[in-house]
This record gives sequence, C-alpha cells and structure tokens, in this order.
Amino acid sequence: MESNLNIDIKDYNGPLDVLLELVHKNKFDLKNLPILSLCNQYIAFIVDLKKVSIEIASEYLLMAAIMVFLKSKYLVNKDKEEDVKKVTRFLTNRLTILELVNQNSRKLFDLPKFKQEFFPNTQKHKLKIEKNFIIKDKLIDLLKAYANIHKRNQQYTLKFRSSKLFTIKDGQNVISKEILSNQDWFTLKSLIPDNLRSDILNKSFFSSTFNA
Repeated sequence: MESNLNIDIKDYNGPLDVLLELVHKNKFDLKNLPILSLCNQYIAFIVDLKKVSIEIASEYLLMAAIMVFLKSKYLVNKDKEEDVKKVTRFLTNRLTILELVNQNSRKLFDLPKFKQEFFPNTQKHKLKIEKNFIIKDKLIDLLKAYANIHKRNQQYTLKFRSSKLFTIKDGQNVISKEILSNQDWFTLKSLIPDNLRSDILNKSFFSSTFNA
C-alpha cells in the first residue's frame, strides 16, 4: 500500500502530529476512530520515510510498533481484548488533547500582535477619583448639626457690670459734711441725693449712712 502523504518528517512535532494529520485528511471521527485504517496509513507513512536518522525517527518507530500491535490484534479478531481497549483509549485521548491544543494555538496566533497590530499607550494619565455623597438625614438633623458646630466655634465671655455702692465710710463723710454745714435737725432720708436712679443705690446709701 502506498502512502498518500508526501511530507517530510521535519514538518511534524512527533508521531501524534502525523496521526492527527491522517485523521483530518481522511475526516475520521476522533470519538470513533477506525483503528485498522489508521494503523495501515501510519505504517505506510513510516515505510516511505527516507534518509532519516534513527535518533530522529525513534519516536515514530515506537508509534509504528504500537500500530503494528493494534493491527495484528484486529486481524485475529481480538479487538475486545483489554490491552487493545487501553491502547485505543490512550491514543484517542492524546489525539483529542492535541487537537484542542492546536485549535487554541491557532486562536492565540490570530490575536493582534503587540507593537505590530496594536501599540501601548505611552501617555500618562492621572486617575481622577470622584466622590459622590448620598445624604440620608432629614433637614432638621442637618440644622441641628450646623447649630452644634456653630456653638462650638463661638467664644463667650461672661461680664458683670460693676455697680457703685456706698460704703460706711461714704456714709460717715456725708453725715459729717451735713452736720458741719447745717445746725438744724435732719433726717437720713433727706440726705439721699436726687440723682440716684436705682433703688439698690438708694438702699445702699441709706444703709451706709445709718451704720455710720
């Protein structure tokens, strides 16, 4: 059987790449691989390899040995053996994983390239932080708060207005002056000056002259 693939081994990353290429070329279903057909095509691919060192081809030859084993089991109708099932499951899983890796690799490769299709922004921008305050208090609460702040900021000074009260000495001076200037009898009430406008001052004057 001749191989339909005419590709050098350097185009592949390993035997699984070759198997996946065969799957795509023949449109096989990865979930239901036709193992016998896949084995035949892979073995034919290995036979067609020329001028390849044994070191490079070792992986491919190992996979070829596995394929020969699977083919022999299928040919003698022993496809139900557990060893065959294990190898088939392993092969199917590895090919499925490789297919997903290749798909994601292509997606990454198709993304815009840095400094080729998109470029960094070299302009420095300062972050502007805006604060929004939500007032939940009522108007009366705000007025009370304002009143408390205003009250704390006010400075009060308590001042007492001094009153000029009469002392006993003042009373003695008034009586002495009246006695010296007047020889007649007089009452204490007559000594109260007319310009005293406060009742407290009147009482203070009367008390000071009485005690004198």
